[in-house]
Amino acid sequence: MNRYIKSLIVLVFSISLLGGAEAQTAKMTLDQCVETALKQNPNVLISLFSKKIASKDVIESLSRFLPQVSTGVGYYHSVIGPSSKLRIDPSTGIPVPVQPFEIKSWSSSASITVNQQIFSGGRNLFNYKRTKSMAKSAEYNLEDIKQQTIYLVKERYFNLLKTEHLLEIAKENIKSSEESYKRAETLYNVGKAPKSDLLKAKVQLENDKLGLIEAQNNLSVARSSLNYVLGFSVDHEIDVVDNLEMTAFDISYKDAMSRAFTNHPRLKKQEWDVKAAKAAFGYSAAQFLPTVSAYYQYSWHNEKFSAIDKMFDKDYNWYAGVSLSLPVFQGFSRYASVSKAKLTLSSQKTSLDQAKKDVALEVKQAFFQVNQARKKIFVTRDAIAAAQEDLRINKEKYGLGAGTMLDLINAQVSYAKAKSDNVQALYDYKYAVARLEKAMGVLTR
Repeated sequence: MNRYIKSLIVLVFSISLLGGAEAQTAKMTLDQCVETALKQNPNVLISLFSKKIASKDVIESLSRFLPQVSTGVGYYHSVIGPSSKLRIDPSTGIPVPVQPFEIKSWSSSASITVNQQIFSGGRNLFNYKRTKSMAKSAEYNLEDIKQQTIYLVKERYFNLLKTEHLLEIAKENIKSSEESYKRAETLYNVGKAPKSDLLKAKVQLENDKLGLIEAQNNLSVARSSLNYVLGFSVDHEIDVVDNLEMTAFDISYKDAMSRAFTNHPRLKKQEWDVKAAKAAFGYSAAQFLPTVSAYYQYSWHNEKFSAIDKMFDKDYNWYAGVSLSLPVFQGFSRYASVSKAKLTLSSQKTSLDQAKKDVALEVKQAFFQVNQARKKIFVTRDAIAAAQEDLRINKEKYGLGAGTMLDLINAQVSYAKAKSDNVQALYDYKYAVARLEKAMGVLTR
């Protein structure tokens, strides 16, 4: 009975360990990787903070349209001690202190002040338009950073899958080379193959071992690169779901270009930057216009603070007025400010034109990369079938003594290259589709 209990305990413990290991290296889908990166990537977080800061600037600019109200209360108690300074009493002729007693006084006050800017020359309005445009620019900048991050995740996710496939091919190459070496060794031992065949097979096996080491290193680097963009440690254990296959993606070049100029967040951001620069130019020009303000103050003073309940009946004072201020000369700062704003506007317009050209070039390159990679996939598939058949024939010919080891090695190399080319083509297709979606501004998952 005890033996069965111990066996059960061992079984449960083993299952828990296996479950823990499985949870630790659980596979992550592409969507999960993207979601993780959008939550943890520093560039996304920094852009999110910038967007929030820009929204606060809008609120601050709106406050300039509202009146400024301040209130205050005060209590003042003063004691002036007897004076040591003497004076001559005219009636007696005797020196007496100028102030022989303490003088005590009390004072209480309360006030409310209201200032309202009626006309600022348009500066408040232009400042609001500028901050509003900058907030929209920050919003689209965040979207652009997100799309760049998603694109980077996809590129490194697919690259990890590619290196995994290439590692499997490298392992298959070693198996094939080992079989060829054993076959050459057997034929050499019975005198049906020269020693050169054995040496050639040995060299090919060693080359394939070197290829396996390179594939293993590439896989380690690819995994670290994906961890980095996800915000994990570079040594984090991560396993991904294999989806390196060709999926349907069909769009015309005209539609791709149209969607790019409609949706691309970088273009949207740059358009709002131009609007912000126009508002900044208007703000600078408005510095030459007058400012009109209205003000009002109500104040109350009394010796007793307890009389504050009658502050609107007695001991009060109030005034109201309107002021106009017109700057006449402030050095050349205003002229320099206008010139600077005008140059900034020209710079932003140039940046917008350049951004349009960049997006158009990116769309064109990615579009033709998609088509090229799609065609390459079908070509490499046919090449795999042909190389596989050629390898089979050369294996049979060499086994029958009708073929050479060089032909067999060439067939093995051709077959491995065909499979590697197919994996590269699948990766190129996935990469190109992601790049085209990013260029169109529609990259999500």
